[in-house]
Amino acid sequence: MRWKRVFEEIHQSFFVVGLMVGVVVGAVLGIIFRVNYFASPLWLAVVIVMLTFTYFRPKMIFVVVAVISGMVLMFFRISGELAGENYIRELYGRNVVITGTISGDAKSDETGTKVKLINLKVGEGIVTTGSIYVSLAKNEKLARDDELTLSGKMTEGFGTYAGYMYKPMIKEWKRAEPGNMVVRIRDWFAERIRSKIPEDEAGLGLAYLLGMRTGMKDGLDENLRMVGLVHIVVASGAHLSILVEIARKIFGKISRFAGLAFSMMFVVFFMAMVGWTPSILRAGMMAILTLLTWYAGRKVAPWRMILIVAGTTLVMNPMFLIDLGWLLSFASYAGIMMLGPGITRFFYGEKKPGVIPSLVLTTMSATLMTLPITLYFYGTISLISVIANLLILPTLPYAMGLVFLTGVVVGIPGVEMVVSWCAMKLLDFHIAVVEFFGAMKQFIVEIPIYQKWVFLIYVVIFGLLIVGLIKRRKNKKLML
Repeated sequence: MRWKRVFEEIHQSFFVVGLMVGVVVGAVLGIIFRVNYFASPLWLAVVIVMLTFTYFRPKMIFVVVAVISGMVLMFFRISGELAGENYIRELYGRNVVITGTISGDAKSDETGTKVKLINLKVGEGIVTTGSIYVSLAKNEKLARDDELTLSGKMTEGFGTYAGYMYKPMIKEWKRAEPGNMVVRIRDWFAERIRSKIPEDEAGLGLAYLLGMRTGMKDGLDENLRMVGLVHIVVASGAHLSILVEIARKIFGKISRFAGLAFSMMFVVFFMAMVGWTPSILRAGMMAILTLLTWYAGRKVAPWRMILIVAGTTLVMNPMFLIDLGWLLSFASYAGIMMLGPGITRFFYGEKKPGVIPSLVLTTMSATLMTLPITLYFYGTISLISVIANLLILPTLPYAMGLVFLTGVVVGIPGVEMVVSWCAMKLLDFHIAVVEFFGAMKQFIVEIPIYQKWVFLIYVVIFGLLIVGLIKRRKNKKLML
């Protein structure tokens, strides 16, 4: 009986892995070949029957059925998304009236206000899937979850956007009352920070803490991208892990369960504040899985966690597969968790590196894994990004902490001045580093964008990973 139970546990583990492999493979194939003939709900019923049968049959052969089920499930999801995208494509070049909900924060600059619209309704009632990108005249009053009715010309979309509208007329603008309470709390807290820290520094600090990038200094965003530091202003895994670790240490003193419960609530609240972007979804789900395994006292291989979260997020939205934020988020995490240990063993063997060497190796791992994606979309790579990361990353938690404390201590005489001054000086240092390295154009390598051959770099990376894994197993056998 004991061996049967162990076998069933192994089967269930492989069942989940098989399902997620099927989901990821199905998403890739579905998007590349634009599979759109699985839209009938009958296919979803087929998937449910197949998965039920597979789960309760403790035979490893049925894991193959789990893989096929995952692929069919993604073909079903993608067919629905493509149907909506194809409908919007039919509107290209035409003047349309379209209603949608603003997803994420509206981004305003000197050229206008940009928003992403979802939950689309064309004309008087034709509802469709997909999203469109809209460039409006400058309007800083627009906020997440506002409903807009626009009239204008629909043109070809890009990336994950099915369509694009330039300077349409706003026919109607609705905001639910009292509105998104989480966003209102975030904006109230952001105003407290802005009242004590100068505009340029506050813009960077709020980008660190809450992912609010619209207030950053002119040109700073471009410099961050040029020197390979744009990830520090995208609220994702690094930011969330810092905040969660603080929450777990504080509430973990009460009990292990309190540490888990409060940390998970903090994760959900943070995700709601930042917005349900692909990168924050990945980071939040990964943080929750990590917390659950910590509470259960179990370890899960990083590649399994990556596979489970990737599959789950793709089921939620298959178009994440071509979203730059989603790709960079997973690639950087995979680099740190999978490539990092191999590089560390290559340089240090079984010894543990110091703080600075560890940070260098971690940065190298994330940079290598994201390199093909960065080259494909941006066509640039900085040869000094490791140095810039070394100067900023060690102090990033302190900058985030000081910015947060600035918002907390507003109104406390003396304390608010000291905390805000420390936050301002540290943020000044970060801005100076970014601008200094951003001006060193001679260290920037550029190639034409959208070159597919850059993904051959992954063949080399994964080849080295496999060779390293084989050698490690051989060494273990020799030691035994």
